[in-house]
Parts: sequence; structure tokens; C-alpha cells
Amino acid sequence: MIDLNLKKRISEAFDKRVELRVKARLAENKLKPEDFTKEELDIIYEDERLKLKDELKSKGLLALLAALGISLF
Repeated sequence: MIDLNLKKRISEAFDKRVELRVKARLAENKLKPEDFTKEELDIIYEDERLKLKDELKSKGLLALLAALGISLF
């Protein structure tokens, strides 16, 4: 069972990473948060959350396969 404090710290770290990714995405396109409505920003944040979750899942799977000595390539 995961300690509630650990779960909170993981969640905070994840949220900070999403925040950084959104800022980078906006900076790449020379945009500012003020250029968007709250709903548009919510969509951007959710998109980055989903992308990060997918990346973490695939990296976790690759690490597991590597630990088992299985290569995909």
C-alpha cells in the first residue's frame, strides 16, 4: 500500500512536470497563457497530462521488459 504522503508527493511532482510541459509548449509557439480562455488552457493541460501518462507507461513497460531480458528491437 502506498503511503498517503508519498502519493501526494508523486502527484505534486507529476503536476509540476505537466506545468513545465505546458509552459514549454506555449513558449515554442510564442504564446502566453493570457492568449487562451480558461477552457482552452484546461484542454492543453489535460492533453499534456495524457501524453505524460502515456510516456511513463511505455517507459515502465520497456524497463520491465529490459529487466526480464526481453528486447523489442
